[in-house]
Amino acid sequence: MADSIYALGTPIGRSAVAVIRVSGSGFSKGFIKFLNIPIDKKGSWLRSLDLGDFSDQCLVLNFPGSSSYTGEHVVEIHCHGNPLIVSRLLAVLSEFGLREAEKGEFTRRAFVNNKMSLSDAESVMTGIQAGSVQELAALEDFRSGLLGKKLSDLAEKITEALATIESQLDFSDEEDVGDLSVDKSKKMVGSLSASVESLLKNYQPYSAESKKKTVVLFGEPNVGKSSLFNALLGEGVAIVSPTPGTTRDVVRKRMFVDGIDVELEDTAGLRSQTSSDIEDMGIEMAKSAVEGADLVVYVFDSPEKVSNKTDGMVVLNKTDSHKSKVKGVYCVSAKTGEGIEDLSHAIGKAVRDDFDSDLVSERIYRGLSGVVALLKNSGVASDYYEQTSQNLRDSLVLLEEINGTFDNEDVLDQIFNKFCIGK
Repeated sequence: MADSIYALGTPIGRSAVAVIRVSGSGFSKGFIKFLNIPIDKKGSWLRSLDLGDFSDQCLVLNFPGSSSYTGEHVVEIHCHGNPLIVSRLLAVLSEFGLREAEKGEFTRRAFVNNKMSLSDAESVMTGIQAGSVQELAALEDFRSGLLGKKLSDLAEKITEALATIESQLDFSDEEDVGDLSVDKSKKMVGSLSASVESLLKNYQPYSAESKKKTVVLFGEPNVGKSSLFNALLGEGVAIVSPTPGTTRDVVRKRMFVDGIDVELEDTAGLRSQTSSDIEDMGIEMAKSAVEGADLVVYVFDSPEKVSNKTDGMVVLNKTDSHKSKVKGVYCVSAKTGEGIEDLSHAIGKAVRDDFDSDLVSERIYRGLSGVVALLKNSGVASDYYEQTSQNLRDSLVLLEEINGTFDNEDVLDQIFNKFCIGK
């Protein structure tokens, strides 16, 4: 990691401000001259950076050495968020010998430089991936470092138990080493096992993909699914036409509903008489989308057709034309916007997860489960102390792997490749 890296730390696109992060153990004289800042001083400066044909007024933040996120010298350049400016600035950084960062490389450098443990690094990732306010709340123990403190305390207790049991193997004939019966030893290890099990019961494994919420609009042609899709999103994404069978593919768009990240899907209208093989394929795709959905919103356009015999949410659309209301059904008009806000809140409530326990990464959950299995596997007969000592040592190894006090490039690659570039 001797080379210097850069990455865009904000989403690609047009915005008021874009942030470019740079990290390295030593910057070239040309790059330092380009920034025009006192490079050894922590602080922020407003600078007009020369980008060739034009310049841009930028805020430059400087974090020398150990005071930075990565533990290396870090510079942040806050430029205007025009993609043309960002692109030119990134090109200039390349000319100074910096290379584009890989996924998660900034946080990986922070881990390598002992700025954080591996579990801390994973908590950064889960905090970014969380798809709802509820998930962030459930991840708080993990993200705040409280879980790391609990794991450190656990490792200390296991170390003490290991020292006590091994004393029976190595120094049992010494006068100042007390006898430890097998029953007392089992009670001590059993107490440790119960502590880990209790800790594990308070957590469940977190997977960003498994928490992703999908909401599918489903119904006959021309009931207004595409119009409803656009109304919920607040923008014209899907094509709206009076011609039946307009929607062929599943149209997807992400939206935030009451603090929940939702993928909304518009599907082909369901009918028996179709106009083409392509429409048939679209209907099959719609049925598949329903099977994989967290919530299906069944859309009707007249009160006579409404059916409550579904396992999802029922919506009566086009209330601006038929002026009808049906009890127990969400009555809306995608055209006028009537009832859309209430429907949006109802969708958010329907897909929201209310967690009974806190969340932790799948890797850490598996590691703690392994510790429980080892502590429960007590030694037997004459080899009891030897077997129990080995199990305690293996438990400590698992805890070390959780916190990252080991050298395993494959595991590190698996973890940091899940990060976005720039973090």
